Amino acid sequence: MKGPVRVSLMGLGQRGLQHLKSLWTLQQQGAVRLVALADAFEANLETGKIRDYVEGFESDGVLHTTDFEALLEQEPDALYVCIPPNVHSGEVVRAAEAGLHLFVEKPMSLYLDEALEMEAAISGAGVLNTAGFQQRFDGRHEAIHRHLREGRRPLMACYTYHGPLEGHNVKHHQTELHGGPANRVWTANRAWSGMTVVEGGIHLLDLWRYWFGDVEWVQAHYQHRPEADVHDGADNPYTYSALFGFVGGATGTMTLSRLRKVYADHGDHQVLWTEGRAEIGWEGVTTYEYHGPYPPSQPPPQDNVTTTLYEGRGGDDTFAISKVFAQAIAEGRPELIRSPFSDAMNSLAAVIGANVSDDLGGERVYLEQLLRAESFAAYRRKPS
Repeated sequence: MKGPVRVSLMGLGQRGLQHLKSLWTLQQQGAVRLVALADAFEANLETGKIRDYVEGFESDGVLHTTDFEALLEQEPDALYVCIPPNVHSGEVVRAAEAGLHLFVEKPMSLYLDEALEMEAAISGAGVLNTAGFQQRFDGRHEAIHRHLREGRRPLMACYTYHGPLEGHNVKHHQTELHGGPANRVWTANRAWSGMTVVEGGIHLLDLWRYWFGDVEWVQAHYQHRPEADVHDGADNPYTYSALFGFVGGATGTMTLSRLRKVYADHGDHQVLWTEGRAEIGWEGVTTYEYHGPYPPSQPPPQDNVTTTLYEGRGGDDTFAISKVFAQAIAEGRPELIRSPFSDAMNSLAAVIGANVSDDLGGERVYLEQLLRAESFAAYRRKPS
């Protein structure tokens, strides 16, 4: 492709603005050219507001519109779809049919039938595509990816995250105008978030897939919030326990909670292989492995088994995923894309499968059956 990649972006909420910041930088570098921005709310399209989040943004030559068809008429090469996962209305399919390369934020949908329709349209059109799993580009996570591929057989990942129920509102989307919570705390509402394993856990599940391969099955149990304890539409469960089984034999254990009045986060992330483990923290990755003569004459001191595998917070993975996507389009190199839509379907099915397992009393759910079998049709269907 000659010249910069022509890009449109749909959805100027928190995540859309983060992508716009990256795209604006890439435009300054000559890699892309923004041609259109679309949002359901005119206030989000005001140049002054956008500049509050994207320093130096200029709207010259960029269409600002609430009309999806007007966005397509600008004939972009690529479209970023950054709208809430429960409000899709055929935009991804329409864009694929129009020949646009597609960046679709995760979760791509809360409904598997809708996501399968998107996948079929993208595959049929032959356009380049990625789901928004930017954490695969974090330096910490790349370090784990490389480390495990140096002859280490992964066994297990363990992730714990406790976040406040009130902790994350949508900031820019007027959910109350679309039947959502009036306080706009979408992560607390199951109709908007798909519950916490889908909304938040999908990040970690997709990382595990990056390290371990595809998920084969899932089992889950949630502690549900009774109606008497639902305030401001916050009807997501209190706690979540999910066990994921990978095709290669590894397992992933995810323990999450959304408790009211806590107002504090806690997280822990561990990866284990046959002869070692790693801790992934905000400031880097530490591994624990013994490399001396075995067995040692005495237990080695902890300093002898502790190594800093990666130091730092991993860099700007949101910028990295867009830079690679633009490069893949410009050079016609789909192999650069780490999470194409069809691959990401396994991540989406796994976390939706956790919800299904809980609904079935903790039954083990095999993803191939969830995606295809008639017995799971009701769980795939989007409500009318």
